[in-house]
Formats: sequence, C-alpha cells, structure tokens
Amino acid sequence: MAKLSSAAWIVHDVGLAASLGGTLFGRLAMQPALAQIRDAREHDLVATVAWRRFSWLNLAAHGAFAATWVVGRTMLSGREVSRTARTLTCAKDALVGASLATGVASVLLGRLLGVRGERGLGPAQQRTYEGDGHRGAEASRTHQIQRAVGLLGLLNLAANTAIIGVTQALAMEGNKSMKFSALSRWLP
Repeated sequence: MAKLSSAAWIVHDVGLAASLGGTLFGRLAMQPALAQIRDAREHDLVATVAWRRFSWLNLAAHGAFAATWVVGRTMLSGREVSRTARTLTCAKDALVGASLATGVASVLLGRLLGVRGERGLGPAQQRTYEGDGHRGAEASRTHQIQRAVGLLGLLNLAANTAIIGVTQALAMEGNKSMKFSALSRWLP
C-alpha cells in the first residue's frame, strides 16, 4: 500500500503544480505578452485559444489533487492524529473545496468570455466601445465577466498556494507522531 499512497501523493503534488504553475504563467507571462498584439480581434482569439487549451489541463489538475485528497481522507477517521493535524486537515478540506469551486467557476466564466471574443465581443475589442450605447452595455458585460474571471483566478491561486503550505505542514506534523506518521501514508 505504501507504493499506492506514494503514487497518490505524486499525483496530488503534480496536479497542484500544474494548476498553480499554469495560472501563474498565464497571468504573469502570457497575458502581458498578448498586449503586444495590436489587432483587438486577434488578441482576443489568441487569448481564447490559449486559455481554452489550458482549461482542460487545469480541470484535470484540480480533479487529480482533489480526488487523491478525498480518497486519502476517507481512509482516516481523524482520531489517529494530533489536534494540530486535525486542524490542518480541516483547513485543507476547506481549501480543496474552495480551489475546486473557484477553479471550475473560473473555467466556466473564461469559456463564456472566449465565446464573446469569438463573436466580436471580447475584452480587447470592447475597449473601443465603452462609451457607445448598446456596444457600451456589451462592453460593460464583457468587462464584468473579465473582472470575475480575474478575481476567481486570484482566489484559486491563493487557495492552491495555501493547499501546498498546509500539505507541507501536515507532512511535518506527521514526522512528530509515530502513529500519525504510519497512518499519514494514506494521505496525499
């Protein structure tokens, strides 16, 4: 069973790394690079294609770290760990839930934003119409969706970063207790 739990821990960590790293790349490298594209429609279409491709990987990554955590969690009652480990475990439960919720919502709203971009209503295209009646209303809707995606992305980034920290704290806590050390092999 130790090999199975080691494999689960690896899947858990790779899932977290993929989600965190991909989101950081998109926010800190790809989005600023897209600013170099002068044509607004092309800008929106390139962003849509890139984020659409990443969204599948991101969803799979979230599924990987959440599934391994949930499976590992169901194998322990909580009585076998210290008060500190129990608190950390509950914190990680909440963070995994928050990560899943913000990750899936971000992907769904990002898809909506991408569809708007394909219809000529993308963020870069709408910046030129913000003071223009009907087009201004469409621009405002696009801007609201874009802001929601950005906020959800930041919340997801924070949740995933916190999951990494709590996971490490749990690993260190496991080293303090022989009983928990033996049983924590079931947790990713």
